[in-house]
Amino acid sequence: MKKALLILLVASLTACSSPTRTDTDEFSVILSGNIVPDKVAHFVDCLTDGFNKAHWGGVNFEVRQSTRATGFRVETYTGTMNYLLMSADVINDGNVALYESSAAALINTTGEVEAFKGCLKQYQIQIN
Repeated sequence: MKKALLILLVASLTACSSPTRTDTDEFSVILSGNIVPDKVAHFVDCLTDGFNKAHWGGVNFEVRQSTRATGFRVETYTGTMNYLLMSADVINDGNVALYESSAAALINTTGEVEAFKGCLKQYQIQIN
C-alpha cells in the first residue's frame, strides 16, 4: 500500500511540475525584434514595468528580472502555483524575444504581449 501511494504521489507531482526555460518544447516565440544595444537597460525596465501592470491587482502574479551572461531575462510567474507563463530574453547585442509557456494556455497573457510590443516600438532600431 505504501509503495502504491508513493508511486501515486510521485506521478502527481511530476504531472504538476512547472516548465522552465530549459524545457524548449514547452515554449513558443510570440514576438521578436532588435533594439538599439545602448538601450538594453531601458528596454528591460520598460518590460518589467509593463509586465507588472499586465494583470489586475486581485490576481497573484510575480514579475522577476534576472541578469544572464548574455543580457537579461524578464519573466511572469503565477504567484500561488509558481508557474512560468511568459519569458522575455533581452540580449546585450539588441536581440529581443518574447516566449509563452504551455502553462499559460488558460491564462490571458495579452498584457505581457502588449507591453513587449510597446517597448519594442519605443526602442527598436530605426531603419531609414
